[in-house]
Amino acid sequence: MQRYIIKRIGQAIFTVLVITVLVFFLMRLSGDPVSIMAPPDATQEYIDALTAKFGLDQPVLVQLWVFLKKAVRGDFGESFRWQQPALGLVFHRFPATMQLGIVAALIAWGVGIPIGLWSAVRRDTWFDRFGKAFALVGQATPSFWLGVMLMLLLGVRLGWLPISGREGWTSVIMPAITISFIMLAGVTRLSRSAMVEALTSEYVTMARIKGVPERAVIVIHAFKNACIPILTLMALQITRLFMGAVVAETIFSWPGLGKMALEAVFARDFPVVQAVVLFSAVLFCTVNILVDVLYAYVDPRIRYR
Repeated sequence: MQRYIIKRIGQAIFTVLVITVLVFFLMRLSGDPVSIMAPPDATQEYIDALTAKFGLDQPVLVQLWVFLKKAVRGDFGESFRWQQPALGLVFHRFPATMQLGIVAALIAWGVGIPIGLWSAVRRDTWFDRFGKAFALVGQATPSFWLGVMLMLLLGVRLGWLPISGREGWTSVIMPAITISFIMLAGVTRLSRSAMVEALTSEYVTMARIKGVPERAVIVIHAFKNACIPILTLMALQITRLFMGAVVAETIFSWPGLGKMALEAVFARDFPVVQAVVLFSAVLFCTVNILVDVLYAYVDPRIRYR
């Protein structure tokens, strides 16, 4: 098991390095950030000085080498737009994104998993049909449309919730619902399909033949084996929660990483975009390694392979 973890960590480091290099070159293809930062009446001397200040006058490979040497020490440079250390901006915005992600995950998993499991247990009943229809509607609903509709109904018409910003616990409700709705639909469908497969397996049939109580069959024998695909999906959704909430954060002016990353892309703020992407890659790899380790405790057969 330890050898496997070390191997996965090595793969994660290589993955992060490749992503970092790709993003570095892709951002350079987006254009010259000095053309955005400089005023319209800027002289050529001012533009040259600004270019030299951020090290953009050097060859691209030299810029890459300097960036990698500094990134190893945790220095991603200074933001072109905010004039602050890029990594500091990421750490400053991440708590807001984490708060939004935790609430959205609690909604998606707390509602979606029970609906999916109970739909599998009560297959072909009215509840099962409701669960499948609910999941279908959830996956077909665009996040931006849902966010705008929630804002119009709960914020503008009824005035129950604030429509923007991060002020108090009520301000997190609408953006969290916007993010969690499509996640909820996905986890509902996967929970149902995994549980249906587990309930029709041979070991569950054998447990019922032996007279094991139905509740024990569902919870111990079926649900435990249905957890593995659910955990995989949850791991993917965690990274999407923390790094992919661009739509909700933009609609509701939530001061998180997604909104900052979008603003940095439009401003061609290379240091901030590179810091956000590298932070996202490290988070993604870390979550996947932790889930792989968790597999071994959910299914002992994986531990001995």
